[in-house]
Amino acid sequence: MEFLKEWSFCVCLSLICAVILSLFTPEGRMKSFYKMLISVFVFVSFLYPFKDVKSFDFNFDSLKDNVSLSENINTSYENMINKKISDVLSENGIKSASVSSDISVNAETSEIEIVRVSIAVSDEYDKEKVKNIVFEKLGIIAEVRGLGE
Repeated sequence: MEFLKEWSFCVCLSLICAVILSLFTPEGRMKSFYKMLISVFVFVSFLYPFKDVKSFDFNFDSLKDNVSLSENINTSYENMINKKISDVLSENGIKSASVSSDISVNAETSEIEIVRVSIAVSDEYDKEKVKNIVFEKLGIIAEVRGLGE
C-alpha cells in the first residue's frame, strides 16, 4: 500500500509541475516542442516509481543516442536566419523570395557557422542587387538564383 501512495504522490506532483510549466510555454514554433517535453516529463513520472522493481531496466543512456538535440538546434537557427533574410528582402521590396540555408552549430563554443545561404527570386529582380542587399544588411554572402534555375 505504501508503494501506491508514493506512486500517486509522484504522479500528482509531476502533473502540478506540468501544468505550471505549460502556463509558461512560449507561443510560436517552439510551443509544440515544449508541449512534447512536458508530455515526456509526465510519462516518465508515471514510470519513475517502478525504477526499484528488479525486472524493470530504467536506463536513459540508450535513449541518448536516439535523440539528437543538435539537429533541433540547427533547425531552429536555420529557421531564424531564413526568417531574418526574408524580412530584410521584404523591407527592400523583394517579395516572394525563397530562402534556404545550411548552418553548423558548435555547442561547446556557442558558435554558429553559416555554411551556405541560397535565395531564389523571380526573374523581375536583379540577382546581384538581392545579393548586395543581403550582404549590406546582414553581412551574409548568399547564392542568388532565379526561381526556375
